[in-house]
Amino acid sequence: MARFVNENTDSWAQGTGALNRANTSFAYTYNVLVQGIVKNRLTNDGKLQFNYKNAGVFESPEKQISGREVYQNVQFPFVKDANGYYEFNSSKNHVHVDKSKKNGQTLTLESGKQTVGSVSSFFPFNADGNYSPDYHFGMNMSIPFYINENGKDENNNPIKFEFSGDDDVWVFINGKLVLDLGGIHGAIDGSIDFSTGEVKYGFNKTNNVKVIKAGQTTQTDAASTTLQKLGIDMAELAKGENNLQIFYLERGAGESNCKIKFNLQQRDSLEVNKTLGSTTPHTDNNFEFQLLKQNQNGQYEPVGNKAYTLYTANNSIESNNYKTDKNGKFYLKAGQRVNFTSNQIGKYKVVELTGGYEKTWSGRKESIATGNISDNKNAYEIQISENDTKTATRYTVNCINSADVTLNDDTIVLDYGKTVRHNVRTNDNTSSQNASVYGIGSGDLAKNAESANGYSKLDTDVDLQNGKIKIDEDGVVEYTPTRFMNSVDKANYVVSYQVGNGNKQDTRYAYGTVNVLPATSVYYEDDFGTEDNTDSTVSIVWSNGWGTTGGNKGNKEQSSANKNYGWDDIYKNDKTYSDETAHYSDVKGATATFTFKGTAVDVYSRTNGDVGLIRAVLYKGTEVTKSAYQMKYIDNVSQSGDYYQIPTLSFDDLEYGTYTVQITAGAKGQGTTGTYYLDGIRVYNPLGNVDANSVAGKAYSEAGESNAQYISVRKDLLDSTKVNDLESSINGSLFIDKSENKVGDRTDDIGTYKDYGPKNEVYVKEKQGVAFKIKEYDSDNNKVFIGLKSPQGKDVKVKITSGEHIQYINLSSAADLYYEITPNEDGNVVIENMTDNLLSITKVRITSKNATTIKNSLISTPELMSYVEKFDSLSVKQDNNKDDSIGKDDIDIENPEDKNDPEDKNDEAVKPVSIWQKIMESIKIWFGR
Repeated sequence: MARFVNENTDSWAQGTGALNRANTSFAYTYNVLVQGIVKNRLTNDGKLQFNYKNAGVFESPEKQISGREVYQNVQFPFVKDANGYYEFNSSKNHVHVDKSKKNGQTLTLESGKQTVGSVSSFFPFNADGNYSPDYHFGMNMSIPFYINENGKDENNNPIKFEFSGDDDVWVFINGKLVLDLGGIHGAIDGSIDFSTGEVKYGFNKTNNVKVIKAGQTTQTDAASTTLQKLGIDMAELAKGENNLQIFYLERGAGESNCKIKFNLQQRDSLEVNKTLGSTTPHTDNNFEFQLLKQNQNGQYEPVGNKAYTLYTANNSIESNNYKTDKNGKFYLKAGQRVNFTSNQIGKYKVVELTGGYEKTWSGRKESIATGNISDNKNAYEIQISENDTKTATRYTVNCINSADVTLNDDTIVLDYGKTVRHNVRTNDNTSSQNASVYGIGSGDLAKNAESANGYSKLDTDVDLQNGKIKIDEDGVVEYTPTRFMNSVDKANYVVSYQVGNGNKQDTRYAYGTVNVLPATSVYYEDDFGTEDNTDSTVSIVWSNGWGTTGGNKGNKEQSSANKNYGWDDIYKNDKTYSDETAHYSDVKGATATFTFKGTAVDVYSRTNGDVGLIRAVLYKGTEVTKSAYQMKYIDNVSQSGDYYQIPTLSFDDLEYGTYTVQITAGAKGQGTTGTYYLDGIRVYNPLGNVDANSVAGKAYSEAGESNAQYISVRKDLLDSTKVNDLESSINGSLFIDKSENKVGDRTDDIGTYKDYGPKNEVYVKEKQGVAFKIKEYDSDNNKVFIGLKSPQGKDVKVKITSGEHIQYINLSSAADLYYEITPNEDGNVVIENMTDNLLSITKVRITSKNATTIKNSLISTPELMSYVEKFDSLSVKQDNNKDDSIGKDDIDIENPEDKNDPEDKNDEAVKPVSIWQKIMESIKIWFGR
């Protein structure tokens, strides 16, 4: 049943126009039908088809129609008389709909006709005594029946169906129109005599009924017809279950009458209904069921080859000749039901075998609840008893499947200033897979289940604070940073899906959130942004005098195979410049200016014998002023080789805030011009200290990036010439050297470090390495990563500690990438270069699950020296499948120590600060050839 709770402006609901009354001269006689408003056949799924615009009373319950209220599964009461006729007559009885129950109620038959104000007599939405009639409502009723070919009952009485009322009534048998009482009119009768096949109309017990065709004005007498002429074959009806369907409308805003009388033959039945929850996405998939019956031993057995009738979601018969298979299985789509008849007395179990839903079961014997849920909510048991009444008994089992669309939020952490693609649908619940991606919008847009106003459609960019984002039909979002990131960008993506239990559904929307934020360090290429940019908070501002080198303009998108923070395939094989591009200048006074928010910044460059001097000035705020906060002169010259992606300039240990850096190219020295290369910059802690419960805090924690500490290996590299004895722990890492004197770079003191390149990192050749112990290491709380690279872009094989074993890492990238390692139980680590090509060891990164005030450090101990002695004898970890990739959290590197006096303009060349002296005996075995 459905009603309109407010005035609908559609002429269909108003009760005016040619489709409602015949014409004004018959306004008060009401004996004229308007036929042809609906088609002569229901759709295959049992829907009423209108030939004209209508107010949607009979649309699916899930469809949102302004002013309409829908009441589903309403049991309508009939009185059965001594002659076997079922009857409801509004002049004798009345009913009241409980407006608080939108699904599942049995109407109570009240004595006497109902009068609302001065109008009678069928107003089910009015309480007794209400003065204002509640007009504009409708009813869709289905009556299953069986019949003999002669159209008579077991007592040889004619089987009939009779209706009398106003306004529109359309009666269908098995989907075919047999009574057409359309239009606004008085109480006109319509009857079907199945024994004779006669179908006729009457008015005030006469045959004075007129008919006009919808859209016309010519009246004719309503002639009788026959079922045969209307396409109804009695022999077909006699083959099985049939369905008589009534569509009733009250829309004349006058008197309302309803009389239904029939002696259609009924049978005891077991009805199984399948519906979806009101917010569950519609699916056309079949749901698998099984019918079981309890045997004498109390065990359930399949009811195989059991005949049943299948009904559509609109109460129309789809087929009346189906059977269960040998295992008692049958199939229902959402909104369908089956009707089993000729059921033996006993206990039955209905099992739904389809999973993935929350199931809600109920059972009734007529209007009385009965039965129980079993099998962990996957089945319902119901007892069919002997029928000792004169009326057919209907048992019903209802199974409602619910699975709301849940879109889980996604967080993307960017460690490179490049476009990233991420599928937001992969972590959404199973039900959401029946939904289609609709679009995306900014995070401040409303999340309305009934509309998606303001959201951009597929493949359309939406501007956010730090970048732009779009989404495709597969749920892949593409985010492109458009400025240096210093906050969390938030976007909502939206999916649309259909709800309903038939072929006609209504659209709903569900939302998920995508958070995009910078990692604790973010690397930006030199070509991030545009060449003509003038805003240093967006990207680097280049003055005149700069060029670009390296071939193409680099990769603008991170690899789709990228799974871990701080690692990307586009950097995996870097041989020279970062992502193959760099800016350069040999013009004195050329500037590069950028503004960042954070606690430190590294500037990466190329070093060789032909590069030049730069001046770097750090300012507080977003402007270049006369007041410098820090100033440095950096000579990038390297006489020992040509090295790429070297962080020659660093500003670190800054208070979190906004800073501007301006780099000015200068001269090489001795009056000759030098070239300066700017390859990229890395900004540290762009969000500052984050709350552990914030979006960023949770993302860092889940990625293992929380509470990261970075320790430069080069900073406290120990020198044997500075140590007289090693009886206790001392700060610093141990340089080890097992190399033969074939490369001309070994000193007389084993363990003495020779500098092969710039001072910022530890460079080791074949058979050389570094050993250290991590102070306060806790294997349950800490994760450890080591920064490694090949500064000349050549193949390097590294032997490294892996718990109580060793592992090998192969790399060839000039990019500084971090590799997760596992110290032994005491926190000891050894790293050794196994090839002749140069290996660079940068920093140790240590993260902690739990916030702590404990600061880790690298130390050397007698126990470390003992571990070094046995390192060569350790076995290779057998289950190691690591490649040269890292976790998505493994991206942050701290600036190298800078002890330069800005005013001295020196070249930052490193003099050895410490060498082991007392180690030869204690690690003699380890150093043995």
